[in-house]
Amino acid sequence: MVITKHFATHGKKYRKSLIKYILNPEKTDNLKLVTDFGMSNYLDFPTYEEMVEMYHANFTSNDALYDSRNDRQEKRQQKILAHHIIQSFSPEDKLTPEEINRIGYETVKELTGGQFRFIVSTHIDQDHIHNHILINSVDLNSDKKLKWDYALERNLRMISDRISKIAGAKIIENRYSYRDYQVYKSSNHKFELKQRLYFLMEHSTTYEDFREKAEQLHIKLDFTRKHSRFFMTDRDMKQSIRGNKLSKRDLYDEFFFKTTFAKREIENKIEFLLPYAQDLDHFKEMAQKLKLFVETKQKNIIFRLKDYEQDIAFPNHKISNKHLYDMAYFKEQFHNREKNTLQEPDDLPALYKNFQEQSYKDFVKLENIESAYKEYQTSRDAVHEFEIEVTPEQIEKVVDEGLYIKVSFGIKNSGLVFIPNYQMEISNEDDNPAYKVYIRETSPYFVYNTQTSEKNHYIKGRTLIRQLTDDNQTIPYRKVNLKTLKEKIADINLLLELTTTNQSFLEVKDQLVQEIAELDLKLQESQEKIATLNKMAEVTINLKSDNHESRKLAKFDFSKMNMTESVLFEHVNEEIKTLQEELAQYLEKYEKRVRTFESFIELLNANNFYYEGENPKYFRFL
Repeated sequence: MVITKHFATHGKKYRKSLIKYILNPEKTDNLKLVTDFGMSNYLDFPTYEEMVEMYHANFTSNDALYDSRNDRQEKRQQKILAHHIIQSFSPEDKLTPEEINRIGYETVKELTGGQFRFIVSTHIDQDHIHNHILINSVDLNSDKKLKWDYALERNLRMISDRISKIAGAKIIENRYSYRDYQVYKSSNHKFELKQRLYFLMEHSTTYEDFREKAEQLHIKLDFTRKHSRFFMTDRDMKQSIRGNKLSKRDLYDEFFFKTTFAKREIENKIEFLLPYAQDLDHFKEMAQKLKLFVETKQKNIIFRLKDYEQDIAFPNHKISNKHLYDMAYFKEQFHNREKNTLQEPDDLPALYKNFQEQSYKDFVKLENIESAYKEYQTSRDAVHEFEIEVTPEQIEKVVDEGLYIKVSFGIKNSGLVFIPNYQMEISNEDDNPAYKVYIRETSPYFVYNTQTSEKNHYIKGRTLIRQLTDDNQTIPYRKVNLKTLKEKIADINLLLELTTTNQSFLEVKDQLVQEIAELDLKLQESQEKIATLNKMAEVTINLKSDNHESRKLAKFDFSKMNMTESVLFEHVNEEIKTLQEELAQYLEKYEKRVRTFESFIELLNANNFYYEGENPKYFRFL
């Protein structure tokens, strides 16, 4: 099983000592298992000491240009100068050190999109071979820092797992086929318990209401011990299920349920009070009457609810997925409307109680909870799972745990989707395996963009179904009138932008694709120019550095790039700004043409047409 860990690196001295440690020749087969990206190397065969100095100089040079541009000090905390990742492999994986080093390199290259310098060093001094990866916190152009958050942590884990699976490493021990998984779902107590708890949280008004309805739905809750325990009395359970076994992210303890309903109540109070509030101060005054205390900071807000046995406080970003509820949100709320004409009611708590009753009027009553859950089960099971046979051309790689399928979305957006074993069946006919996948319309699927993790995202099953059936589904033909189709598109005014007189849809498509391709070339050319100028700016800064190795590295790059002494940092920076403005204009045009092209295709599909072959008068019915 592949395990990844992340550590933030503070301080230049610690970063250098970390470089020394991960490059240790005794651990890396005399530096044979060290690879890097984005580094300037002015020595053909550097020794261990020279390589440490050279890598440290690369990172320091990168930081110097960023510091000069941003000219700011991070007070009260040390700067994050690098990100240290440990990627560990099991001895059972049977991978060579060279393969493990390649996995680490490909993982970080995809994670950062090739925008940050990094070192990958594979240590073989222990039973479990592992990679030490050091990523500089500043990007290659010295413009921005790497923001390490939950999304990037998730991307690291998922990219590492995918590349490791393809290479043959073990990730998951349990394997189910589709049929096995259906049996597992119907008999597994944990799956059924999570479904009931989810249903109860969605149909309960308060924590107390949740507990009452849980008992009515045959769930016994025990929050008296270290770990919460759940027992369903209407199923043949032999022992309780611990809350920490239900989810990797949530503990499913008493605090989890209380905070869930507390956040819902805070959001209700915010939405109730906003129409009556004249400004933020007035909002805070009214909130106190409903036992909600609002602590404002420079950008963020703390909401403290005092309706419970103990105070429960949340930062604004933890309240809801719909709104951020920060200072900017409230400023926008009061700025974008005329002075409020609603008067604050005399009995605010009583009016809020009526508001709550209206909000919860569609919630299931206690006496109806069991029958409502049975309806929920029926509707849940009725969601259709589409059976799709995947063609060999759509398969990127088959691994022990499932298969990776190639998908594409819009212009230049493609990626891989993983289908686990429990969502597919494999049949072997004449030694040719056929893969049938079962996709649920409402299930989320993670799309890996193999160029950069910034474009990784989730899609719904229905979108994936449309992708997979596009190439292999038999579709009847239909002949339509081109004039009628133009009239339909003209109804939403897109034709004014797309077509000219006597211009066929095939010509429109070709013209858009050509414009997008030309803009793409201009974007690439501008980005390459900016990258070169950024490197020149870095050189001019580091030629004046106090660090001997940084000056040595800058002199090497100075001669390599054929620069002259007349090149000034200010001139280079001005040229970069001009090119960035030009790049922004190209990017705006590019995105506009891409949106137009996508809208064009969507309109054709929405009207159930698709042009077929060379003749634009014939269309395929979708």
